[in-house]
This record gives sequence, structure tokens and C-alpha cells, in this order.
Amino acid sequence: MDAARTPPHLSMKLHQIRYLVALAEYGSVRAAARTLGVTQAAVTQGLRELEEAHRLPLFQRHSSGMVLTAAGQVLLRHAQLVTGQLEQAEAEMAALRDPQAHIRLSVAVTPWIAHSLLPPVLASFRAELPQVRLELFEGLSAVALPRLREGSIDLLIGRVPTGSAAQDLHATPLFRYEAAVVARTEHPLVQARSLHELHDCDWLLNYTPSEESAIFEKLFLRHGIAVPTRRIHLVHSASLLLHLVAHSDMVSFCPWPLIETEGPHGRITPLRLQEPFEPHTAGVLQRGHGPLPFAAQRFVAHLLQQVHACQHTADPQLQRVFRSIDVLD
Repeated sequence: MDAARTPPHLSMKLHQIRYLVALAEYGSVRAAARTLGVTQAAVTQGLRELEEAHRLPLFQRHSSGMVLTAAGQVLLRHAQLVTGQLEQAEAEMAALRDPQAHIRLSVAVTPWIAHSLLPPVLASFRAELPQVRLELFEGLSAVALPRLREGSIDLLIGRVPTGSAAQDLHATPLFRYEAAVVARTEHPLVQARSLHELHDCDWLLNYTPSEESAIFEKLFLRHGIAVPTRRIHLVHSASLLLHLVAHSDMVSFCPWPLIETEGPHGRITPLRLQEPFEPHTAGVLQRGHGPLPFAAQRFVAHLLQQVHACQHTADPQLQRVFRSIDVLD
């Protein structure tokens, strides 16, 4: 086959992929080369060959460094998955050589699951696999989904995205639940019965860019309400969101189980609005459709055990949570 006709993916080399990931992370050829322990000339040559192989501009070159183009960002997403898988493989091989070696498992957990199910999951998981070093993140969509895609998170236990936001992800649904508009109990519009009465309120929401149109459709457009763009603010912490709602006249759109587990009880309340909202689904999300690493498989197994056990719990808070969700088979 003529070299000029060789499919681009056959021309990619592992060192080129690592150069791309390092450049994106550190912002310059010099910093990438220093981190990887190679010469700047080697990084420059490898990146040039990568562009030539794909016949697309992957970088914009500036005096201050190199910035990825749209094509470069697409390739970076795949490159991060490759390097992440290699790091996982190296960790698992190290564990086989030395059973006492540490294995890293990075998991993002949506707040209501973290505050209800996570403590016993961690206890049983750690009892089985004490050599695993956990890294835990708050699993709100806008922060966790990009991390999952780039490979810095192995698992996301949280809301299952829909449409284009679910691209390249595999989900195992666990729960279905409702969401509600919430405000502080002393809010001047606490007796509102329609979204139309909230048109002058500021909103605190959390979503990824790819979810924006779906969120706006669900919350405003399908109810005949123009999107109050200038009154919508993004927040990437559940505790911060609930604190601000409890101490201001901002309103938000929250899962019922979050209200039951983390809300400052007595300070925020769901509004009894006439507009219906479609239920959400929460579950286990992973990159692609391949098998999970062993440690991740066992984490999910312990989670499922706790889901079963907590359906019969005597704990009042957990009872409230499980009354607010449907457990899916």
C-alpha cells in the first residue's frame, strides 16, 4: 500500500500519543519534553509526524506555546483514553508481581449516593481490597463527565446523561428518581404553583455544555417559558448549591434524594409546582463498553450489595432516600 494512502490510525505511535497528552497538560513543548525526559526536538518531531499522519492541523502555534485545534481536541480525548488504559495495565501487572503494591481506583459519586450508600460500600470494599488506594470525587455532571472521558476517573456513580452527552459512555442504570425546584423555606415565592411565577429568580444549576439544550428544554421551553439566560448560574458543588439556596433568594433544580440526604432540613423546601418533570436515571458509568478493571468491578459489586441491603434498612434517613427512588432491576 502506498504510504500516502495508509490510513492515519496505522501511522500513530505510542510516543506521539504521549507527546500529545503531555503538551495538552503542560502547555508547551519545553515543559512536555522536560516532564517526559526527552529532548524538545523529539517532541516537536513527534507532533509534526502526528499532524502529517492525520493530514489535519492539530495545533495552533503561538509565541507563548501551542494550543490544540478542534481536531487536536478530538484526538486528545482518544489519546488520554489510551494512556489511561496503559497506566491501568501497568498498575495491574505491578499488583500481580507484588500483591502488596498499591492500585489506584478513581471514582466520582453523585452527592446523594455518597451521603447515603457510600460509607458502607467503602467499608466492605476496603476490607476485601486493602491494597487499593481510592481517589474520590464529587460526581456532579459538569465536573465528573469530562474527567471520566479523559481517563482521570475510572467510574462515575451518578446521573445517566442522555443524547449526545452519553456519547462514548456505557451506563448500567440502578435508580430512577424525580427532581424538584427548591427554594429556602422563607423565600417570598415559596407558595408559587407555577414556573411562570419564578421568571425573575436567579437559578443555580449544574450541567455539561452538551446537556444545556436538554436541561433548558426540560426546565423552561416545554412549559412555554423563555430561558432566563442571564439569571442562570453554574455551580459545581452540591453543598455550595444547597447553602446558597438556603441563604439567598436563588432557586435550583435538585434530585429528591439529594433533598432527603444533604439538604439542610428545615431551611430548603421543594416547590409544589404544577409543571411535570421527567424522571432522571442514576447508575454506573464507564468509558466505552469494555470490561472494567478488577478493582472497579469489585467496587461496583459492593455498591450493588449495599443497594440490596439498604432497601430493608431501619435507618430513618436511608428509608427517606429509598422512598424517593425506584430501584431498577
